[in-house]
Amino acid sequence: MRATGRLFQTVTSLLLGFGVSLGMIALPPYSLANSVIQAQTIFEQGLAAHQAGQFREAVQHWQQALSSSTTSEQAARIWGNLAIAYYETGQYLYALEANQTASALFTDLAQVAAVGQVQSNLGNVYEALGDYDRAIESYQTSLRIARDINDHITEGIAVGNLGYLYSVQGDQTAALAAYEESLAIARTMGDREGESHRLLNIGIAHHSQQKTRLAADFYQQSLQVARDIGHRLLVARALSNLGMATADMHRYEQAIAYYKEGLAILDDLHHPELTAQLLNNLAHVLLAMEHLEEAAGYLETAIATLDSLRSDLDDTYGISIFDTQIYTYNLLTQVLVAQKQFDRALEISEAGRAQAFKKLMSRHTAVANEQWLRESSTAMSIAEIRKTAQVTNTTLVEYTLVPEESFQVQGKQRGATDLIYIWIIKPDGEITFRQQSVNSQVLQLTSLIHDARLSIGGRNRASVDVVSTAVVNTEPIFKELYQLLIEPIQDLLPSDPDERVMFIPQGELFLIPFPALMDAEDNYLIANHTIQTAPSIQVLSLSHQLRQSREPVVLSDLSGDQALVVGNPIMPAVWNTQAGEKRTLSNLPEAQWEADAIASQLKTQPLLGPNATESTVRQRLESSRLIHLATHGLLEYGNPKDSGISDIPGAIALAPDENHDGLLTAAELSDVNLTADLVVLSACDTGLGQLSGDGVVGLARSLMTAGTPSVVVSLWSVPDDSTATLMVHFYEYLQAGNNKAQALRLAMLDTQKTHPDPGAWAAFTLIGDSG
Repeated sequence: MRATGRLFQTVTSLLLGFGVSLGMIALPPYSLANSVIQAQTIFEQGLAAHQAGQFREAVQHWQQALSSSTTSEQAARIWGNLAIAYYETGQYLYALEANQTASALFTDLAQVAAVGQVQSNLGNVYEALGDYDRAIESYQTSLRIARDINDHITEGIAVGNLGYLYSVQGDQTAALAAYEESLAIARTMGDREGESHRLLNIGIAHHSQQKTRLAADFYQQSLQVARDIGHRLLVARALSNLGMATADMHRYEQAIAYYKEGLAILDDLHHPELTAQLLNNLAHVLLAMEHLEEAAGYLETAIATLDSLRSDLDDTYGISIFDTQIYTYNLLTQVLVAQKQFDRALEISEAGRAQAFKKLMSRHTAVANEQWLRESSTAMSIAEIRKTAQVTNTTLVEYTLVPEESFQVQGKQRGATDLIYIWIIKPDGEITFRQQSVNSQVLQLTSLIHDARLSIGGRNRASVDVVSTAVVNTEPIFKELYQLLIEPIQDLLPSDPDERVMFIPQGELFLIPFPALMDAEDNYLIANHTIQTAPSIQVLSLSHQLRQSREPVVLSDLSGDQALVVGNPIMPAVWNTQAGEKRTLSNLPEAQWEADAIASQLKTQPLLGPNATESTVRQRLESSRLIHLATHGLLEYGNPKDSGISDIPGAIALAPDENHDGLLTAAELSDVNLTADLVVLSACDTGLGQLSGDGVVGLARSLMTAGTPSVVVSLWSVPDDSTATLMVHFYEYLQAGNNKAQALRLAMLDTQKTHPDPGAWAAFTLIGDSG
């Protein structure tokens, strides 16, 4: 469960008196005075509402006061408080904009202390959005200003907020040191609200170190101070953490009492984030007591509350905030499994995946279809899940990772993976549920996957950084993963190797090369099954609908300009982390051979060397029905000191030109309107990116949200020679009439004959529709 105790600095002390400067604007004195007085009156009504915990009413008053303000100072002070109320009511993008506006206005007014305070508030918003890098930057700015002007209260708040982020990142020693420094400042300054916050955070740090009784003592101290000063929101936060501590000590009835008292307070305050946390943690206790129906009800309410927080967020923040909320979906899934409501559990498991992904697919596609828009914005029912398996004629396999403990600490689920839930949905609609223990006989799942990836080797079509190419025996690791993930469901998979199996992974399972998993008889999974993947069943459904809405692509009928084939462009320079400088990416002669061969198959002219400029590729992306890019793929592609890496990781190397740097990034691709039926990124690491509750955020996701129903990408740095061989075979099988998944399987089997190591043939995966 999430331990709450963030330090939030309000700027209300700045706003109690505007000051009326009648000579600032050349208007009649009475008119100006009346306007200022009106704004002041409305502002103070908002202040009273906020102090009473009526945050929505405060927003309304301050919005009205803003429209009546007549000076920059008035506007700055109203924006600063409005940002706080937006934050408290979960309107994070509005809070972001309001804080940025207030900071700019106070900067123009040379009110340095106010800038420092607003920067601290801005950090709180970034933190709530899961953008910890920007949160740290804002807190450090606030701290620097506070120390420069001896503003000790703001200094204490900034130190405490940085301590909270140290705690989130797992450094409890640094967190405790920051909290204790912050507490001393608060007590010296007589800041009782700050004292309560800091006591709460010290408790959180001790709790994270399993010092539960000591943590509970600090929570009690925080609660007492909050009650003494009548700060109802702080009382609710302290009660939430006390509930967590008493639950850890198995005093469940007392924990429930704390949670319910906190929820009763929040009924009046309208604080959706904390409300959802309390509901989640209350349900965790009820699950431990086997009060399953009651737990499920609270979790359904929590999910509805969380949905409201994401309604107005853009893609980047939709992803990051969902990463702090996924535990509630997972916990409800566990409750439903415990009730043996396996179909409903599958609906919730599916609802907890790729939410921002689905939203973007509906925005960035050319499908003008009300059904499409409706289905992309709502959770799938069990009937729709069955229909997807039927219409795609695919056996769906959805995995959910279950941690040892499913309550919330610092925005994350506590504990390593303990169980794996698996649903198998056959094309005839039959649904089977299985579960697999991750016990002491099996390595920790994360470590096992990490070792499997290290054992792969091949690193030629990669970045400029030097990496090991040592070949390790992969069989034991891939057999363990097969035992863990495939053996429990082996009897449910189709016997015909041409029938498709769609894996829906979660978390680190996205990094697994499913084709290379090996059974006890030394058979690779790809030998018996046609494999593809998707971040969710709903993404599969939407990509299938997208493909069916367009004219089918017949490779032999493509005109010369409808196929875009790129190979071995003149390479750009990118940042080399080991050398500490930019270096030009290496030449890829096999990629040029690959592009020549594929272009010949498709009866088109490839873009090679100096002709494969980023400008030319950009011009042809939207009109191409098939796109094949044989070049370098990069995860990190710029110097963070001077280039500003995008929020979406990943880039494709192309020839630089006078208008572009030769790095076509995932963020840039997401803004393109693609009509391509298939995009193949024949490059390294193109299937990787940021692991999130939205799946893998990177190149593949950007291409699908830009409008392509199918992408082929790689899970590691692929060898140049075997990749070229595999790709030529892939298009041969496509032209022979096989679907995309079948063609990729057959190409892998052919490549395996001459390059038996799985590092040479198992990297590529088809994501999305396979038609």
